[in-house]
Amino acid sequence: MPVRHLKMRLTGLIKAMLFYAGFFALLRLLFPNRRAALLRYHAVVDPEDNLYTSPSISLSVREFERHVRYFARNYRVVSLDQVVDALLAGWPLPRNAVVFTFDDGYADNFIAARILKQYGATGIFYLTTDCIDRKETLWLAEVNYLLERSPQPVLRLELNGTTQELKLRTPQEREQAKRTVIKIIKSNDRRVRETVRQQLRAQLATAEWQATAARLMLTWEQVREMLAQGMSVGGHTESHLNLPNAEPEDARREIAGCKHKLESVLGLPIRHFSVPNSGPYRYYNDQVKRMVGECGFVSSVTSAHGFVDGNSDLLELRRIRTIPALHEVVATIELGKFSATGGKSPIAE
Repeated sequence: MPVRHLKMRLTGLIKAMLFYAGFFALLRLLFPNRRAALLRYHAVVDPEDNLYTSPSISLSVREFERHVRYFARNYRVVSLDQVVDALLAGWPLPRNAVVFTFDDGYADNFIAARILKQYGATGIFYLTTDCIDRKETLWLAEVNYLLERSPQPVLRLELNGTTQELKLRTPQEREQAKRTVIKIIKSNDRRVRETVRQQLRAQLATAEWQATAARLMLTWEQVREMLAQGMSVGGHTESHLNLPNAEPEDARREIAGCKHKLESVLGLPIRHFSVPNSGPYRYYNDQVKRMVGECGFVSSVTSAHGFVDGNSDLLELRRIRTIPALHEVVATIELGKFSATGGKSPIAE
């Protein structure tokens, strides 16, 4: 086993021991966090049903319920509105505050909302409106599904006069193909994205995918029920376009359009936005940040690691990445609160 992997396993074991021994609970009692932890989730789906997201951004139903139960009992679960309103007014944040946030709008978020309600908690769900409206499929889910499930051994992509062959014969080749296609899409504008999607569909799409795509995302009826359960919603663009690489007017339409759609369908003011397409890609910059504010959003969350406090920029709020291992998430919060912001700004390039 490589030394790096051995160190990671040893560190994880130590964190688990500290968690179960009550060390982090003692830290929470003696040194309460005066900054809010915005927990970043995507999908709540059991592995055997997960055909559309990366395992790195999904938890099983059982794992998520464990997260909610623990945070509801040991932290102060608050809404994003409470955090933002406190920052606007200059008030101190509740101690040990956490906010549940969800990106994308997968149908399984309906289960997540029920679990949150069961434990008297709330969360905010950032919706990709064209996907909720069934105008189109979330492109990231389409890439994951087709490259994972297609019986074809090869994908041939033709872009800018060149042809690239991506092998799909083994699980390792499929994972590499996903990374390659996602990088191409996130690094380019809408035209390239749609060109890639057309080729994916022509070569890899099946009837099974069509049936899956039709039930992949939340419906407006489900969103309304989630609101009735005490949840809130925010914008996540219209189609999950990578905003810095889009034409400026295209980026603005994606931002303003999702807000208008949410407000017109739900009859509510939509205050909060989540920037899509994080990872090792340029996904946020000053121009996009300015557009988000000009389109009327009060806050914007990113995927940059860190906490939220009185010095936070409301249009560049940091979050805490979550993984299935609860002790790892708790360790990140309890140990991280002794550091500064703990991460690089997504627009510091």
